[in-house]
Amino acid sequence: MNQAVDKEFRVHLHKKLKSTFHKTIDNPVIKAKESWDIISEQLLYILGPEVHTQWFKPVTPLVFKNNILILQTETNFAAQWINTHYQQLVEALILTQDKKMSCFFISPAKSISSYSKTPERK
Repeated sequence: MNQAVDKEFRVHLHKKLKSTFHKTIDNPVIKAKESWDIISEQLLYILGPEVHTQWFKPVTPLVFKNNILILQTETNFAAQWINTHYQQLVEALILTQDKKMSCFFISPAKSISSYSKTPERK
């Protein structure tokens, strides 16, 4: 990338970080969304639109509590893939926001209706 674009992007992210974390955000759901928006934008810039769209765009930020950002993927496979292949990168990006932060990608819980039911005994 050209240096002017790179510098402009860094300035943009710095302003976003500053505005997000200088505000007092008491709601853990809002803070999760704000944090994920910043990280997601960085991932798009670093990995490109194809990888971002496939793995990170569908991620849903759930909550930010006790310095842990919980992110939900659409499938168990996606959570495993991200945790295996991209966790170190995501952790490095999170540490730029706060040195105490970490995150976890989780898969959606199975609904009760998805479990097979055993026939009733008489």
